Amino acid sequence: MKTTKKIALATAAALAIVGISTSAHAAPLAVTVAGATNTTTSAAPTTVAVPVSNVIDSSNTVALAATADTATSVSFVASGVKLVSALNTTLAPVSVASGVSSISVTSAGTAVTVYAYTTSTSVGSVTITNGAYSTIVYIKGTAGVAANVAVAVPSATAVGTVPTISVSATDVFGNPVASEAVSVTLIGATFSDASITKTLTTASVTSAAGVTPVTVLGSATGTLATAVAGTVTVVATDASIAATATGLPAAVKSAIATFSVSDLGAQITALNAQVASLNAQLAAEKAAHAATKASAATAADTATSALNTATTALVTEKAAHAADNVASTTTIAAVNKSYLALIAKYNALAKRLRQPLFTK
Repeated sequence: MKTTKKIALATAAALAIVGISTSAHAAPLAVTVAGATNTTTSAAPTTVAVPVSNVIDSSNTVALAATADTATSVSFVASGVKLVSALNTTLAPVSVASGVSSISVTSAGTAVTVYAYTTSTSVGSVTITNGAYSTIVYIKGTAGVAANVAVAVPSATAVGTVPTISVSATDVFGNPVASEAVSVTLIGATFSDASITKTLTTASVTSAAGVTPVTVLGSATGTLATAVAGTVTVVATDASIAATATGLPAAVKSAIATFSVSDLGAQITALNAQVASLNAQLAAEKAAHAATKASAATAADTATSALNTATTALVTEKAAHAADNVASTTTIAAVNKSYLALIAKYNALAKRLRQPLFTK
């Protein structure tokens, strides 16, 4: 019994030591990209077609296989791309809308495979991590067939100038499509070679800085004849565009845009005439205002003079009235004095006769 117990303890200790050793010397994370060791960089990403079929399968995904220690977690975190853990099947459809930005899987000791896809021609990445180990896979999409056509025209232009228009082609996800033939028809103008319809082929690269004329990947420009007054309509059509896959935005096979050509000389002449008319109107209004002001000033002067005359007359009349009051007061006083004197005489006479005639 004791011997069996000792053997069990020894076995447990040995397993513990093995476990510690395995943990301390875990195998580095090994990642392959479509079966090859990962050597991608942001400047040299792996490329894959964008999923214009709206079916995520081996033709438009990059298989990312990560091998790590058993029972450890392997995480895949995407930036600018999408991830799925399985490809499309009849029973389990996988579309563009199925992707996620992160997947975490527990390793079973064999390669863990996750599939990455992108709808953009810009560089994206997937960071794969297992414990202390981490690596990045860079992925870039290649544009699909043209699914949209667009046209750009000047916002406005003037008579005598040489306008330019441009067309562009993109796939269903909006990525520029190179070498696409777009038919352009003009209404109300012609191209510089006097044609009204011309095929413009979109550029395959973007021109370097400082290069004229400027070309942009997926676009093409056309030069028109010297502009005359009126409205110009530009119709761009790409007959080669087919319907897009179910579940993706509908294709745009044609586009129309218009712009106006203005006769600036005539407009300037008309504006000058308007300015002259306004100046004449302003001068007339100023003259009328001056006349009204002068008339008002004359009327004010006349009214002031009349007021002054009236004031003077009032002052004179007031002085005469004051003199009359003084004279009247003097006269009344004299009359009263004479009256009192007469009363006194009569009273004196009455007293003599012992019969007073009046009393005060």
